[in-house]
Amino acid sequence: MRALVTGASGFVASALCRALVRAGHGAVALTRDPARASARIGPGAKIVAGSIAHPAEVARAAKGVDVVYHAAGIADPSAPERVLRWVHLAGTENVLRAARFAGVRRVVHVSCADVSLTDEDRMHWDEKRVLATEPVGPHARTKLLAEELALAQSDDALEVTALRPALVWGPDDVDGVTRLVRSVRAGTFTLYGGGRNIVATTHVDNLTRAALSAASAPAAVARSYYLTDGEFLEARELYGRLFAALGLPPPRLSGSLSLALARASVADALRDGRGAARAEVLRRARSALFDVSRATLELGYEAKIDLDLRMRELATWVSAEGGLAPILASAREPPRDADVDAQVQAAGGD
Repeated sequence: MRALVTGASGFVASALCRALVRAGHGAVALTRDPARASARIGPGAKIVAGSIAHPAEVARAAKGVDVVYHAAGIADPSAPERVLRWVHLAGTENVLRAARFAGVRRVVHVSCADVSLTDEDRMHWDEKRVLATEPVGPHARTKLLAEELALAQSDDALEVTALRPALVWGPDDVDGVTRLVRSVRAGTFTLYGGGRNIVATTHVDNLTRAALSAASAPAAVARSYYLTDGEFLEARELYGRLFAALGLPPPRLSGSLSLALARASVADALRDGRGAARAEVLRRARSALFDVSRATLELGYEAKIDLDLRMRELATWVSAEGGLAPILASAREPPRDADVDAQVQAAGGD
């Protein structure tokens, strides 16, 4: 198999490139930052400079590949809504058009479990669950719209499947760790209700294994899949262990979710009314335990993880990087409107 991976300088996409190379597949890594992608991926993948803002660049990179993994996106939920809509929606549409033009057989779209983020616990939810309201926050809404756009394009000529990982974690998550550390140091990271809610996670290795299976699974056409680790922990335990691995103090606990939501609603109203602050509270406060039986049956997915081992690997990575300071120094700032404007102009207009 030969595969193209978009967003190849990012955490998930670079891990996917490495997994493809380890499995003996051909990997083409599309990125706007070839130097960063090369350093993160290592040898074995073909690094191609290009952007999902340019369908022609994607199509050229996709020539001769069997599968496109569309992993480019914005993980930072604080990004402006225009940026999120442009990258997630216009970017996904560009990738689909390019893949079809290049004669690609299948697109595996990397979505996220936040497509179902609402003000309620998501216990034992599966992919057939229909939301009574739209997801909370611009990040969740644009990810859902992008997923729906991708799956709607699936047909006999271009098969599309979507993966919905929960909280993705693991070594080399430079940008994710940076957001977390900055939040802790700013005093804005809080676990609500004593941190007793259940948190769904997806280790990056579990995600990449599922992604490789999704490239050829016959039943995966026009289907979405929740992906989680097999171990579900309360937020206070998960973040307590995660913070310890990162060398951070224990997370701060708060007793009042209702007060936190009220404050977040005020913050949203003062800012833009889009719900980003409220969404952040809900991500940390509401329980999530997704049913992965569809992925188990149709992708052969095994939701297994040795949590102690994986936490040690995370701590080892931090130590090998020289601590948190070098990691934070190498992180990218979240994209803003000016970044989108520049890409739009380079692509020939809005």
